Amino acid sequence: MKSFIIIGGGASGVLMAAQLLGRSPETTVRVFERSGDLGAGIAYSTQNPNHLLNVRASNMSAFPGQPEHFLNWLQNNSHSMTEAAWQPQSFAPRALYRLYLNDLLKPYIESDAPRIFIETSDVSDVSFEGLRPQVTNSTGESFHADTIIVATGNEAAIATSGVHVTEYWSSDGYFDIPSDHPVAIFGTGLSMVDSVISLLDRGHKGKIHAISRRGLLPARHAPAEPFPIDADALLVADGLPSLLHIVRKMIVQCEAEGKSWRSVIDGLRPHTKNIWNRLPARQRQSFLRHLRPWWDVHRHRMAPEVADRIQIAQQSGQLTITAAHLTSVKNKADRVIISYRKRWGVGLEELDVQTIIDCRGGSSRFSTTRNLALTSLMEHGLAKPDAVDLGLDVTADLQVLNARGEPSGPIFAIGPVTKGVFWEVTAVPDIRVQAEKLAKTLLEG
Repeated sequence: MKSFIIIGGGASGVLMAAQLLGRSPETTVRVFERSGDLGAGIAYSTQNPNHLLNVRASNMSAFPGQPEHFLNWLQNNSHSMTEAAWQPQSFAPRALYRLYLNDLLKPYIESDAPRIFIETSDVSDVSFEGLRPQVTNSTGESFHADTIIVATGNEAAIATSGVHVTEYWSSDGYFDIPSDHPVAIFGTGLSMVDSVISLLDRGHKGKIHAISRRGLLPARHAPAEPFPIDADALLVADGLPSLLHIVRKMIVQCEAEGKSWRSVIDGLRPHTKNIWNRLPARQRQSFLRHLRPWWDVHRHRMAPEVADRIQIAQQSGQLTITAAHLTSVKNKADRVIISYRKRWGVGLEELDVQTIIDCRGGSSRFSTTRNLALTSLMEHGLAKPDAVDLGLDVTADLQVLNARGEPSGPIFAIGPVTKGVFWEVTAVPDIRVQAEKLAKTLLEG
């Protein structure tokens, strides 16, 4: 019987557990998830039925070899949340996807002889006892396993301090905002979109001011067939500038044929890992500093229904998007005064609001993580940040590298915590491939 500990019970952890349990009856899995809500994580913890997936149902299966698994689940499970007739092109509520992930493990949890155990505590330490890895939880209890898999997902955001700040990931926060109050949102990405939808759903009538350095809004999803891209066409690129030139030429060609730039962005998906791996660390850092915001808004797009509501809010004047640099945030009685300088402006401008919703996400430097499991790994020399400090450094087969750059033995990692090495591994279509690959490696080894 092989034993596994998975640190994190969000999408990455659930997909990993489902692969391990489904592939071998001689497997036990212990998942550490403080909330006890498997599959939730940051992305799927929302209860709002209007917070939609930004990937179509046809591409959200948990299993690479069963592309219609999620769609079939949608069609065969009735939920009071919606009465929609689900199609491959549908964008389902993220809350439904959490239920789907939960259902993947339910048969193993409810079995008369369960092989999965859920620990509702944090991992505070990861170490070795002899040659065997162990974790210690927040109450001081230790657990051993043959293999530890780090699946901690995206780093939680660090909210701006202040009495007028609402945490965007906590839906309860929106209930405290009077409907006529002006609101400022820091960030203009998908988290901002979620926040605006939440406010509108509550009947918010006040002005909503969204501010980010570049003022970029995620693009809208539209039908597009991936543009066929030959890997050899990308190999001629000798760096980031020439690669950007090649991609732009592809977009021009695509649009000349009456197609959308979306076809090129989607066509790049099978190649992004190899592209990323070929870039030296210096050019990866350059991409992160200068190009990532543009990549993100074109790569991670809004469901059409969501984009419609955002567009209406903009056209009515209720929602404004401003490209600006924040210079100060000051509390003034029951209000907040925000000073900023517009991207192409000279002087300072002020915004007078009563609530701030911070949607800028977590720190871009993984080495500053507050996750005790991750910090203990690094403090013990069992792990180190990747070359661009986005996550853990891992091998091609997902084995965590120690402080000396050597494999740490039976410690592996999957999902967004490996994005510095693989880049495109923050969405289910990529994580499920990792989970399947790692399960095969661990169970056949």
